[in-house]
Amino acid sequence: MNITIEELSVAYAGRAVVSGVHLIAAHGEIAGLVGPNGSGKSSVLRTVYRHLRPAAGRVLVDGRDVWDLAPVRAARSVAALPQERGSDFELTVGEIVMMGRTPYKGPFSGEDDTDRAVVAAALEQVGMAEARGRAFSALSGGERQRVLLARALAQDPDVLVLDEPTNHLDVLHQVELLALLRDQRRTTLVSLHDLNAAASVCDRLHVLHQGRVVASGTPHEVLTPELLAEVFGVRAAVVEHPLTGDPLIAFDHRSPAGAAAGTVPGAVPVRVP
Repeated sequence: MNITIEELSVAYAGRAVVSGVHLIAAHGEIAGLVGPNGSGKSSVLRTVYRHLRPAAGRVLVDGRDVWDLAPVRAARSVAALPQERGSDFELTVGEIVMMGRTPYKGPFSGEDDTDRAVVAAALEQVGMAEARGRAFSALSGGERQRVLLARALAQDPDVLVLDEPTNHLDVLHQVELLALLRDQRRTTLVSLHDLNAAASVCDRLHVLHQGRVVASGTPHEVLTPELLAEVFGVRAAVVEHPLTGDPLIAFDHRSPAGAAAGTVPGAVPVRVP
């Protein structure tokens, strides 16, 4: 499956927060959305998992507008780990992850051996197999994050949509989660604040600034000192990671780029892969 977002616009209370966004994630590709807070990343992702209807434009999954799909078909196509997550579920970990099997069940059908096997595999993938019987409400923030990712994996979607999935995770579990995404080779749209994490896991990056895509391309093409200064307002050096060869960003915390240059961060030309 591939994702194509065409001329997408999103508005809240009559105010445009995303305008004319075009981006893609090819089959089996991890496409990252990066940008400053308030740049529109979450708003774009919400239109993909049908939480927020676009004011204009289309969200296409293999050429079909996700908003034209029946709810069950859409749930089998796209699974999401959003930022807005409940924390007071009076359910066990196993019951939470089993909710991911809902699109495959009839109105009165219960879980079967296939469902139980899928749930067990998803919990194993995120390192939470031993917690299956624990109360979800008793988990730490990082543990909840991994359980909710397991629920999305149990949904067995064509497309994963992840909004800041490394929030609340310690370094080890961040690394494990990013490795899991790479191993999945499932078409994925993910927003990340950590640019070095984005550089390590994403095949393609789309940079959003003030509700528009201002750069698209591979991490090597996009993550340049010039873009980091213009969009993020920071001075940084971009070098090669000694272990992986990915771009590695070293920030100068003593001198913000905008202050040093006497400029306000703005848009940069779109870079096409």
